[in-house]
Amino acid sequence: MASMQIASFIPIFVFAFVIILLLLGFRTPKKNRRIRIDYGIAPIIGVLILILTFSIGLGTIIKGVFGSEKIQPYTIIILFMSMAYICISLDLTGFFEYLALKVAKSAGNSGTKLFFYFYFFSGFLTIFTSNDIVILTITPIIIYFAKHTKINPVPFLIAEFFAANIWSIMIYIGNPTNIIVAEAYDLTFVGYTMWMFLPAVTAGFVCLALLWLVFRKKISKTFEAPNIDPKSALKDKAGAIFGVIILAFCLVMLSLASFFDLPLWEITLFFAIVMFLRDIIHVLSSKKHNDLDNYSKIKKLNKRMPWKIIPFVIGMFIIVEALSDNGWVNLFASVISGVSNNLFIGILIMGFLSTFACNLMNNQPMTILFTEILLSPSFNAPEQVKFGCMFALIMGSNFGANFTLIGALAGLMWSKIASDKGIHISFKQFAKYGFIVMPLVVFISLLVLYVEIFFWY
Repeated sequence: MASMQIASFIPIFVFAFVIILLLLGFRTPKKNRRIRIDYGIAPIIGVLILILTFSIGLGTIIKGVFGSEKIQPYTIIILFMSMAYICISLDLTGFFEYLALKVAKSAGNSGTKLFFYFYFFSGFLTIFTSNDIVILTITPIIIYFAKHTKINPVPFLIAEFFAANIWSIMIYIGNPTNIIVAEAYDLTFVGYTMWMFLPAVTAGFVCLALLWLVFRKKISKTFEAPNIDPKSALKDKAGAIFGVIILAFCLVMLSLASFFDLPLWEITLFFAIVMFLRDIIHVLSSKKHNDLDNYSKIKKLNKRMPWKIIPFVIGMFIIVEALSDNGWVNLFASVISGVSNNLFIGILIMGFLSTFACNLMNNQPMTILFTEILLSPSFNAPEQVKFGCMFALIMGSNFGANFTLIGALAGLMWSKIASDKGIHISFKQFAKYGFIVMPLVVFISLLVLYVEIFFWY
């Protein structure tokens, strides 16, 4: 019995170890160098430890890949990767850069307009693509603009990043964490947005107001606008038009999926295949005409695709399944539901707990673990409370990225892009803005969610 109790602690230690590897890496004993572990590898190391310690069997591994009736990891991965391919392919045509330059040019020489325009454009683009696409696309453009106009890039970069991780809650596909929770609860594309629209808009405007109060004295009133033709960003006009049509049709079909009883992942996979076939035809045509720039697109696509998300998600699902097999998920569910005794308290606890848990374990592992907790039979709460906690978890998984740079992989990616371009935003500096702005954003948006569910669920 004692050995069984000790063995049951192995999965929780492995889970903690994987989180440490993800966030901190490890130090070598001789040279005392910190080595960071790739986020696609860390969970696989954890799974191997569980296998070698006989803590999991084949059944746990299979369930971690194929899931259960409620959560099916492979469908989450297909849905996310399909949307990522469509958006990245469209981005490589220069379309998003073209839009960003149009937005920047429309601000004229007003620093205030530029700040507001970039914030709203980042939010708008996030709604229809994902926060990762926004960060990869808009961050270099802001830095480029700041360099040529000699304005302080920090307010614009913070505003862009915060907008990307706030407006991303509005649409099902705005963040992989949205997909994880929404798939588990079998939410429709439209049904999801109906509940998340008001909290997203509220959070977005409250955040903007607070960011403006924080940065208003650091934003130049005027600047000398560079002479840029946005059309110069379009590398493949025909491809951009085709990509916009594909993305638009994909979003329309996602919104109609419930009427045709179609799984969302099948819809996104279909449109991704159509986009892929067009890219292949375009590449073969480019090779025939010795157009090396267009021929290299397939290599750029491959490089930009988030392939590491596949072993990351599968590995984390297997580890969380091991936690469930050993009773940890039920224990956590019992404790959290014990203090979530009504709708208001439940939403606040889940919203803030998931928000801060992001910064202890990163938002994706947190979301996988907390989704299993909410689905646990030990989460004894009324259906209305469970429903509210589900959306509070989605909000926390997005908002948590704005507190510290380790809240989400997007934060580390954003920081590296800025650092590579000579803009160094420290962990402390980022966290200062996060803790000034985000607590009120989280509270007010959770309050809006509570009012919605109290009156309309």
